[in-house]
Amino acid sequence: MPGKRARRHFSQLSEFERSLIVGMKTAGWSTHRVAGQVHRSECAVRNCWEQWTRKGTHARKTRSGATRKTTRREDRRIVRQALTDTIVTRSTIRADIGVVIVPQTISRHLAEANLKSKRPFRALPLTPEHRQLRLQWCQARSMWNVTDWQKVVFSDEFRYVLGTDDNRVRV
Repeated sequence: MPGKRARRHFSQLSEFERSLIVGMKTAGWSTHRVAGQVHRSECAVRNCWEQWTRKGTHARKTRSGATRKTTRREDRRIVRQALTDTIVTRSTIRADIGVVIVPQTISRHLAEANLKSKRPFRALPLTPEHRQLRLQWCQARSMWNVTDWQKVVFSDEFRYVLGTDDNRVRV
């Protein structure tokens, strides 16, 4: 199985393998013999044994950064809840999960799942038939004067936002 040994050469040692290495080396086995038994390089066995003799532990180093607040299962639940209910908010998801996390964590999990918020359509895109009908309407009224146009009520409005939040619904 030389292919298997080459593939596993660069992966992390599991806790079980570390315990085996320490046990075999304590029993007096050579580094070469232990490496052949656990299918790892002699360098990996030597490093594990040196850590055991120097620090008295074979556990891996702790990772830097903040500890995870959610499990993989909770991460999947966040994504599933966002997919099933399109107008759910981050605070609602956080309350349903039952774990104390910041809203940015939920946003990050959704972004990792390629889910991004977007504004819903204000109107459906126009089809070629709709465009033709609008053009005919405009051409029929192209000769109107000001008094004719004063009788028309325009309902098309645009919203200008001076602040940071426009209170629009995002899905």
